[in-house]
Amino acid sequence: MDRSRNNEDRVAQINKVVEDYFNTHTDTDWIPAKQIMSDLVAAGVFVKDQKKGLPLRKVLRALDKENALDTIPLLHPERTDTAVYWYFVRAGAKFPKNEAITQVSKKDTAKAKRESTDEFYIVNLCDEILKEGASRKHTFSWLFGDMHKKGKTRTLLPVAAFYEEANLVIEFAEKKHKTEAQLAKLEELTVSGITRGQQIEKYNHRRKEMLAKKDINLITIDYALFETENKGKLVRNTAEDTTLLKKILKQYIK
Repeated sequence: MDRSRNNEDRVAQINKVVEDYFNTHTDTDWIPAKQIMSDLVAAGVFVKDQKKGLPLRKVLRALDKENALDTIPLLHPERTDTAVYWYFVRAGAKFPKNEAITQVSKKDTAKAKRESTDEFYIVNLCDEILKEGASRKHTFSWLFGDMHKKGKTRTLLPVAAFYEEANLVIEFAEKKHKTEAQLAKLEELTVSGITRGQQIEKYNHRRKEMLAKKDINLITIDYALFETENKGKLVRNTAEDTTLLKKILKQYIK
């Protein structure tokens, strides 16, 4: 196989892994490119990671030089006078306009974005109630998504929060309030031939089934139980939210 064909295959693999990532992480619209390196290594696209995403950056720089970045449709470059910062953005989503985005990315842009979510806020309250820090976006070695295209590797399915001492996983129900763009995403077909909405349901069922087999408790928290703004964001009344969560978690409180 010639070098150009090898490059085409690698680009196709990268596209598949990125799509699988957004199908699995349904509450995430964009990530720094380096954040997906562990999935790329697991899928066999690269042998190992180096310098926080260097193998991937080399591929992207080569494509940029060839004016071929459009072969990775979900790629978004942020350019400065001295560097290019690479991101992946979910189909249909917009990359946030932030004049300081390059500085933030150096300090882990993904972490800052995650910590602003309603999910992170609720898990923070659960940490305080259970007196235990959750392992967030935790993965188990036995909980997988579907096989990748070549049928050799699978991506580990994360759970929102895992409390080891309480033997408890916390998941979150999909928010009822969705924009037209978000609803459209749920109707998009995945590589496996089912819609994203169907895949979410499938993976939620798989989590529930596998956690039960491993005798790990599962609580699914519905955002609708909390006071929300008109766009579905939590009002974040800490006192009231804590009281509600104590009722939900009562059998696990020390």
